[in-house]
Amino acid sequence: MIRNTLKVFILILALISLCLNLFAQASEIRGVVKDPNGALIAGASVTLRNKQTGLERTIQTNLQGEFRFSGLSDGGYEIIVTASGFKKASITYQNQPQIEITLEVAPFEMATTVYSGSRQEELRESLNTKVDVITRTQIRDTGYETVGEVLRELPGVLTRRGSEVGFSFNSAGQQIQGIGSRQSLVLIDGFPIINARGIKSGIINLDRQSTARIEQIEVVKGAASALYGSDAIGGVINLITREPKKPLEASVTVSGGNFGRFDPRAEFGFRKKGWVGFFSLERHKNNGFDLTPTTPDTTGAGFHRYDLFGKLKYEFSENLYLVGFGDIKRTNVKGISLGEAGYQQDDVDETLQSYGLTANWNITPRTVAQLRGYFSRYDEIGKIFVLPNRTFPRGTSFPDENLFQRFGRIDASILHILGERQILQFGVEWNTDRYAGFNRLRNASGERADTSVVWGQDKISLTNWLTLTLGFRFDNHSIFGSAVSPKVGLNIRATERISLRASWGRGFRAPDLGQLYYRLYNPTNLYQVFGNPNLAPEHSGSWQLGAEYSSTRKTYRFSINFFRNDVRNLIEATNFGFVRTQAQASAILRQLGLNPSDYAVSLNRLMLIYTNSSNIFTQGIELDAEVKLPKDFAISGAYTYLDARNKLTGAYLPDRNKHQGFIKLAYDNAKLRFRTNIRGTFLSRWNVGSVRGFTGNVVAPGFQLWDFYVAKTYKNLDFFTAIDNIFNNRDPNVGKLDQTGQPLPIYRNEAGRTYRLGLQVKIK
Repeated sequence: MIRNTLKVFILILALISLCLNLFAQASEIRGVVKDPNGALIAGASVTLRNKQTGLERTIQTNLQGEFRFSGLSDGGYEIIVTASGFKKASITYQNQPQIEITLEVAPFEMATTVYSGSRQEELRESLNTKVDVITRTQIRDTGYETVGEVLRELPGVLTRRGSEVGFSFNSAGQQIQGIGSRQSLVLIDGFPIINARGIKSGIINLDRQSTARIEQIEVVKGAASALYGSDAIGGVINLITREPKKPLEASVTVSGGNFGRFDPRAEFGFRKKGWVGFFSLERHKNNGFDLTPTTPDTTGAGFHRYDLFGKLKYEFSENLYLVGFGDIKRTNVKGISLGEAGYQQDDVDETLQSYGLTANWNITPRTVAQLRGYFSRYDEIGKIFVLPNRTFPRGTSFPDENLFQRFGRIDASILHILGERQILQFGVEWNTDRYAGFNRLRNASGERADTSVVWGQDKISLTNWLTLTLGFRFDNHSIFGSAVSPKVGLNIRATERISLRASWGRGFRAPDLGQLYYRLYNPTNLYQVFGNPNLAPEHSGSWQLGAEYSSTRKTYRFSINFFRNDVRNLIEATNFGFVRTQAQASAILRQLGLNPSDYAVSLNRLMLIYTNSSNIFTQGIELDAEVKLPKDFAISGAYTYLDARNKLTGAYLPDRNKHQGFIKLAYDNAKLRFRTNIRGTFLSRWNVGSVRGFTGNVVAPGFQLWDFYVAKTYKNLDFFTAIDNIFNNRDPNVGKLDQTGQPLPIYRNEAGRTYRLGLQVKIK
């Protein structure tokens, strides 16, 4: 099917190219963008808005700070220029032969253009759905090293702290508006990041994703299946990688702190004669931590990781460029856990390699075609060694637990500006996902699923203040057949300071290969997990309704967003209890429509099977604001109220906090080259589900965490200090024992107070 789809796409592309070349117009607008000192700004985003229809198109300035729009119709235009660290500039075009725009330094850092909302760059004020953004400057001023840490400060997004030094089963997944990791898609430059999430509760370990290579993090709220596919029914986290802004950029950073933390890295970037490149090399190490010193096990396992990232772009002309990237990670994690044979040492090696290639061709001033290819592989080899005890001698090992995933994608798309009121997008994709592994799947040699896709979107400027977006996606899954995911969005620019948005979307998520074919017989604990090939796909519906207000001088901003997400046929691992006889196991399997002869059930162990167990909803409100204060101070904050329940029982969903808040007070003095901030995160109590030694559901208490960051720049040296969890807030059960002398369950694996000192040397 993919060959026929590509043939149709190429034919459409050729016809459009022929027609548009015949009717393209020669009218154009040229200009250059500079900073207050007269230096050229490369990579600035320039948006041209038709003042009559409201249609917008966005490009970036080249190495010389130049931009050009051609093929324009007659009429008045507004030019809007944005760049990181500068105020947004807006001017009216008045038939100038050459436009020169000088940007002023911004009072505070605020993202003004995003990519992930509609798979094209657009102004934040023009979005029709909720997209939260973390800029490069904001990442820097947290002192954090991982994406998982940075995301904890966004409204409606939740990752648990303390898991960055844990194993895969204790890794930092994410929730977006109360929707879990399986239903949220994590991307790098629009390509999916993998780590066999189908076997690992859908989690992409965001604490294995370094911030060094990231220019901007964009989080799309609500169902995004119409643009991004099956796994995006709850939202999208898109990691936009860096491109240098200057002809030469290089730096070396070294930081370290308690728990044996050591994070050196080197970065290099350049722009020269059509070439743009960025490369980073990193090493991360942590000795781990232990919250239960009376037992041999470690709460957070130690690890060391090597990261290598490279991105290279070549511009053949102003109308054609090619960009490729490679991302390689190698991680080793070691720790001690308690198994049924006693305490054991777990030793896990992980390797992730991802490669992407994109060709972008401006066929005419109004038409852009794009062709992309992507391949990613994940390998995990785990070993378990039983520590000395009365049953097993030292060095006794269980069979290796190996897991392998291979993912590939080819896609093509075309964007065309139709007249001065519509931007049309059309694309095709083909994906293949393959799993294999010992003690992981019903077939150790592997399972496979392929998906062919057609998607489209039409952004219509109804008036100069009202934009309607219509979209759809058609998925043809090799196991589950076809599904359609529609989308509708509306943006209203009520005034120059107020923008309103509303969106609705449907989502479809096919069960992953783990949920279908899982076969795990845990060699050290009394449970077994089975996949279920009779599962039905999950379906979702999402409403987002919001508004944003910005002052004329951009010294303050306020945003509000209401949301509602429904998920039908949610897939969960259902616990059927201890299985004592084969007859009991067979009865459970037949109840689910499964053939008992296909399952080798171990007796006297818990049996968990994936089922379509429930229908859920999450709804609530998100508030966030930023204010520039006098004397170089700024304050920002966010609050989220979440109501997340099982539709049938009305029970509140586990691991969801009803209230979540964040506040930040920052000081940034450009003359002194000194900056500092203090940040607080607040989370209400939450239901942690069933816990050892307790009956029913257990509710963990709420908590707050305060972090501090300070940095001073001297010439080309940047000194910084970060203290996380200043007041050493930890789980209340840390250090407490039950009546048998065993540690009480710990709901929150918070290591406690951590500190880090660092130095960055910028090479000019």
